Amino acid sequence: MAKQTLAEWRTEAIRRFGKDPASWAFQCPACGKVSTVRDFVTLGKGPNEATQNCIGRYNGHMRPASQAGDGQGCDWAAYGLFGSCGKGRIVIAEDDTEVEVFDFAPGDGVPC
Repeated sequence: MAKQTLAEWRTEAIRRFGKDPASWAFQCPACGKVSTVRDFVTLGKGPNEATQNCIGRYNGHMRPASQAGDGQGCDWAAYGLFGSCGKGRIVIAEDDTEVEVFDFAPGDGVPC
């Protein structure tokens, strides 16, 4: 699992998705759903929710990943018991706190 500073993580996000954080996309390690920060904000959630939560926790599709075959998401969170299942990243904050987050979505961030 990749480990990087917050500055390195932000630089990579900008390289992948552009300067607008609303366009940054993350992939749920459990069900594979790709969601952008904009998707979470549209649902009235904070932008940081996208880095650690599957959108299914907020869009009415909160259920175990094993039942999330419709592409709407599941109930996974990177701060839960199994973290990101080894498929995420560790971001080192400015105060040296380490936070496990979902990995960036593959490609240019356009949801599957």
